[in-house]
Amino acid sequence: MSALDYVTSPALEQGHDVVLYAPFMFRREARRRGVEFRRAGTDWTCDPAVEQAASEIWKESGNAPFNRYIFGRLWPDQAEAKAHDLITAWTRARPDLVIAECSDLGAHLAAMVLDLPVCAADNGLGPVLLDLWETDIAPALTPLYKQHDQDAPVLPPMLTPAPVQWFYETPPPSARAVRRTVAEFRTVLPERLDRSPSRPLVYVSLGTLTTAMSGLRTVVGNAYREAMAALSGIDCDAIVSAGDLAKDLRSTSPRIKVVEHVPQPALLCRADLFVTHGGRASLLDAVQGATPVLGMGVLADQPDNAAAFARRGLGRALDLTATRGEIADAITAVLGNSRYDDAMTAANAELSQLPPLDITELRDSA
Repeated sequence: MSALDYVTSPALEQGHDVVLYAPFMFRREARRRGVEFRRAGTDWTCDPAVEQAASEIWKESGNAPFNRYIFGRLWPDQAEAKAHDLITAWTRARPDLVIAECSDLGAHLAAMVLDLPVCAADNGLGPVLLDLWETDIAPALTPLYKQHDQDAPVLPPMLTPAPVQWFYETPPPSARAVRRTVAEFRTVLPERLDRSPSRPLVYVSLGTLTTAMSGLRTVVGNAYREAMAALSGIDCDAIVSAGDLAKDLRSTSPRIKVVEHVPQPALLCRADLFVTHGGRASLLDAVQGATPVLGMGVLADQPDNAAAFARRGLGRALDLTATRGEIADAITAVLGNSRYDDAMTAANAELSQLPPLDITELRDSA
């Protein structure tokens, strides 16, 4: 749900009632943010059979076929259940404005059926969806749209929490860049990590989705081990946040601490380098902390994101299968060159200059 913080936080601050309609797995995160929760859709992404099939496609065929399977086939197939739940709920209690993740295809349809003002909030998957829209997603959605007497499927106007050109070669129609915010509880560093290291601090996290998919755990676990081996030979401190994999990773150096989770935005205000999977939210956390990155993209939008940041001089990018020697060389190169810090400082300034999201104005213009 952190991908929607840039929408929910200003909405709450501006005094609006905010309700999250989502599968049950998101209830806890909604409550942590003070957002009312109502169940809609199914937890199909947690289905072991889905995870296994997606993992096998990624391992055997690569990221492009994985994207086509997940976003071009499965997500459109699941839109009907979400749309049904939302049409029922919103007929009873009509919202003034719908802001749905760009990948929430069922919510887009439900809003269109009920003639509600709707915007798509870019959660990082916008470029992937646009790439697959005409060839895969729109054809898959067309029968469902016809069932509800709707015209051809289209993405609603897009909100994005970063300058559009950072992640899009061709901007989506009606894209609007707005200021990024994060939930307050993610900005506080635990006391056990709140210190000033005498050496450079490297933070390593390859994301939560990758460790949740059983078929990717071995590949991602190996990447963590190679990164830790690389760090053991560098004069730095390191925090490795590995989710459920943390219990399987043993640090041989007192300078390298392995944990399950940390409040990432808070830690990135202290770190000197972020070794990351390249998820959109993680990269923007790095920009807001002015921390250069070493991107090791895993799946979906991540490899392209990491490459885009490297091209902008905000760090470097490596393949997920990079060796410990390659990782060590890249870490040393970034830590030893102030131009990456300067580029991140400039990017931070550009990000902070984006206009704040005004919910009332957005509703009136939607």
